[in-house]
Amino acid sequence: MGSTDFTWLIGGPQGSGVESGANIFSKVCAEMGYQIFGKREFYSNIKGEHSYFTVRISDENIHSNVNAVNLMVSFDAETIFRHYDEISSDGAIIYDSELENITTDRVNTLDSPFKDRLHKFLESKNKPFTIAGVLEVAKENGVKLYPVSFKSLLTQLSEELDNPRMRGLVRMYNVLGVSLSLGLIKMPSTSLVDSIDGIFSKKPKIAEMNKKTAIFSYNYASNNFENFNHALTGIPKQPDTILVQG
Repeated sequence: MGSTDFTWLIGGPQGSGVESGANIFSKVCAEMGYQIFGKREFYSNIKGEHSYFTVRISDENIHSNVNAVNLMVSFDAETIFRHYDEISSDGAIIYDSELENITTDRVNTLDSPFKDRLHKFLESKNKPFTIAGVLEVAKENGVKLYPVSFKSLLTQLSEELDNPRMRGLVRMYNVLGVSLSLGLIKMPSTSLVDSIDGIFSKKPKIAEMNKKTAIFSYNYASNNFENFNHALTGIPKQPDTILVQG
């Protein structure tokens, strides 16, 4: 395998924009020359159940996913409970800091067998049955933690743009998560803006709002997140390559 082999995971409730976020992230990486292989898993409901998307990025041809995740971004508690132990020892988790005190019992979509296994494990580690508890385990395994209040980011952005409506736009959490991820791994912001323009080419007003949100959160990560061992700054793009879904 080449010098770049990186897996990113985004998770949230079904209907919260997980797939849209993964599409933006994948398009950025593909435009920067990397080979992409993605996998989406979700329940067969419209909204509410757990959904996540993994994207593997490499500088060589790849034909499958791998188990270990190098970077996870989550804007809900269930994603952290279900996937915290998949993060590699040199990996990282970007998460909404307002989730830290949530207990497993408050996440109604966690099935009983999974919850029982998790409780038994956390008990063995003397950890509470909370997001903070599983994140402590991840940190002890070498995983870097990057907490940020998604709500506060939107509040700051709304004040900067003088647009009070931005405060409550939780549907923008996916763009926040993607952009924070790209800022952390030092992917050029121009590729992020270009990808949003391409995806929302028929909806210029939505594209503009997404671009402002993306650049704001990208800059936040660049200025505040430090000491991550991975950087994906781009490689020469191979001719006649396309990004496909199916």
